Amino acid sequence: MSRLSMELDSRMRQAVAAVLLSLSLQPASAAEFSVGRVEVIFPTDEWREVSLPDKGSAYGGDSSGVIESETKLFIQAPSGEHPGALVLIRANAAGMRSSGTMIYSTSCETSEYYLAEGNAGFQARAAHCLVVFPAYATEEVMSKLAPPVVWDWLRSSRAQLPRSMATIWSRHSVSTGTFLDVHVFLTPQAGAADDDTPDVKLPSGVLPQHVRWGRQLKEAVRSSVYSISGKLRMPSMDIKPHKLVLNLNPGN
Repeated sequence: MSRLSMELDSRMRQAVAAVLLSLSLQPASAAEFSVGRVEVIFPTDEWREVSLPDKGSAYGGDSSGVIESETKLFIQAPSGEHPGALVLIRANAAGMRSSGTMIYSTSCETSEYYLAEGNAGFQARAAHCLVVFPAYATEEVMSKLAPPVVWDWLRSSRAQLPRSMATIWSRHSVSTGTFLDVHVFLTPQAGAADDDTPDVKLPSGVLPQHVRWGRQLKEAVRSSVYSISGKLRMPSMDIKPHKLVLNLNPGN
């Protein structure tokens, strides 16, 4: 082989190696789903959708009665691994109606057991609330903080969750009846990666990375409610998966 041929071969190999390296450094593609009027965008493609029955018994805004809504469960489950996080999202199905004031108020006050940030919505145009719980045993979390239908699905699918999970809940609703309710169950190690300490005294067991991530979620939920498209961009979270097999289709 001539020197020129050897140089060309070496350069070609270097070019191929550079291309492969650039591909390996590319972020994972996003996953997109819909819940009611909301378009949900997760930062990676490791998320799967589980449809749940929903009776549409949501109330809000200046209209009494039932608001048509949809509920879906999303799990972070890379291939061959059990979920490190679950996201339960509920949203109204229709668009905005005429504006008025809220005819109900949510309780959003910090206690010794959890951190809460928000406002009272009674006779206001909007109500919002962020609640960050400590990590509890998974069964206790799901039996008390998740709707029964989620716990039923987990048992039927035989999904093995981490031994403990923290809960972050964000809700924003406006007087037109538009609302978005997001419950996130995640491993204690997950959350926002920054090292900034929240500027409030945290209840025992509430972790700073969960508060940081919860505040990011709160802003994403708020933006979705006021967006015509309803687009919800879920913040990135650092999740440590555990490798076990998850049956997404129990009975099959």
